[in-house]
Amino acid sequence: MSTSCRFRGLTVVCLSLFSCLLVNATCFAQGLELFLIGQQMKGDQTTGLGQQLDIGEHSAGGFGMGIDMGKFNLNMDLLFGSTNIKVDITEMDSKLFFFDANLDYAFLNRAITPLVTVGIGSVNFSDSFVKIENVNETDFSSNIGVGLRAAISDRLFFKGLYRTVWTKIKETDKSIGFSGISLSLGYRFVFKY
Repeated sequence: MSTSCRFRGLTVVCLSLFSCLLVNATCFAQGLELFLIGQQMKGDQTTGLGQQLDIGEHSAGGFGMGIDMGKFNLNMDLLFGSTNIKVDITEMDSKLFFFDANLDYAFLNRAITPLVTVGIGSVNFSDSFVKIENVNETDFSSNIGVGLRAAISDRLFFKGLYRTVWTKIKETDKSIGFSGISLSLGYRFVFKY
């Protein structure tokens, strides 16, 4: 079975589990959140097939949604960006697509609270010009972060995180990690029971 088929299968399983969690979470939900998200991440490097692979820092922007369950928040985000990838001496621009399903835990029930987040997802690398097999792919990812969440009003919120996303490009020796700042601004729809 090819790697892309296995990844598609894993993606379907993860999305199915996330959908089940989302449906069950609505029973405990206090609100639905929609947000815009932006992040600035440092790059990393790895080796594989006798070549050095350097992935540059990147900026990405996107949107997301979440289910607010008090101290817990089940959310997912989609981010789009680009970066420079250098394979030995060849350098190219690559488009990035991040999908993350996350679980946040807020420590306090206050307007400003520290939080931690963990999640799984995928990172898609696609080069616009040169098709290099090791760079045009989608890979499983995991992430963890810490930060603050602030309620601007009853409906508006801001979330700032320092987070790291790990992924492993096929046929490389080690995982790569992107670390940096992620900022979100969102609107909360409150459920009245």
